[in-house]
Amino acid sequence: MVMTLVLKKTIIYDNYQEEIFLLMYFCIFSFNRGQLLKNCVESIEQCVENPTILIFDDNSNDPYTLSVLEEIAKKHEVVLPRVIKGVIHKCGGLYNNMQLSLTYIPDNELVCFVQDDTQLVRKVNDSDIDAINLFFDKNPSSAFFQYAFLKGKARNRVSAATSYVAKTDTYRRKDTQQSAGIYFSAVSIAHADRLKAVNWQFESREKDNNTQAKSIFTSMGFMKNPFLMYLPSAPAYRGKMKTLGLNLAEKQNLCGFHPFNIMSDEEAKAFKERNEAQLPFAEDFLSLKNRDLQKPWVTNPFQGTKNLKLLHKLELTVRNWFK
Repeated sequence: MVMTLVLKKTIIYDNYQEEIFLLMYFCIFSFNRGQLLKNCVESIEQCVENPTILIFDDNSNDPYTLSVLEEIAKKHEVVLPRVIKGVIHKCGGLYNNMQLSLTYIPDNELVCFVQDDTQLVRKVNDSDIDAINLFFDKNPSSAFFQYAFLKGKARNRVSAATSYVAKTDTYRRKDTQQSAGIYFSAVSIAHADRLKAVNWQFESREKDNNTQAKSIFTSMGFMKNPFLMYLPSAPAYRGKMKTLGLNLAEKQNLCGFHPFNIMSDEEAKAFKERNEAQLPFAEDFLSLKNRDLQKPWVTNPFQGTKNLKLLHKLELTVRNWFK
């Protein structure tokens, strides 16, 4: 049975006890990847009953993506960040749009930050709701909770740094001084009230957001039984453009549309009942719908293409010279 994704919280006033429900908002950030965006939205609709979905599009100009946005807007709110209620805003880019999304989240609510190249991979039920609620209740100094599967490309490093926390049925990762992913992730569940309380302002780079989160909050929790994953070998934009180096890297890594199968109820049950020592690496539990790709899956178009990444940076530098 698919449940509405809400969080339960009990408030006690003297001898009076009341249980309230907190709604989870899904904020999806997109640009010119209509096929991926459509898949992302449909996966949420399939896995969560009556979800609240907001699309923050970064002024896509691809005709197919625009048609997808038009169709999605019939059921969900689509926010174009440059014009909000007649006022022109200097927004654009992932983190500016994430900042904007916080203004749409009411008090006492949590927000799922989602990107268009991800999808939900199983149904979300009461045990998942309880796990999210428990983590934030037991960790009042945490603001971010990771709900994505782990990436197999970093299996050895992640396995060595990750430990199980029984009291919250989650994982925590040691601070290995990496640039991001310990205190902050752009794909995470965020406690909006805690961000607003410290006047959180997203920086323009993930590593700077990780540094900021480290200075304010304790490290992220990692969900024992995640329900979202990045699509492997997804096409990308860097600075809203496709350089020659990026195009060649995407061709080498077979970038395209590679959605996941949604777990069956039996698969999801077995996954959730596994021993906590078996970390949730995506390659161990998920399968692709259309074709097989070499494992570990590619989650960055430049993965394994050092020279092409240098070519990409060179082209961006030359373009900047002639601006």
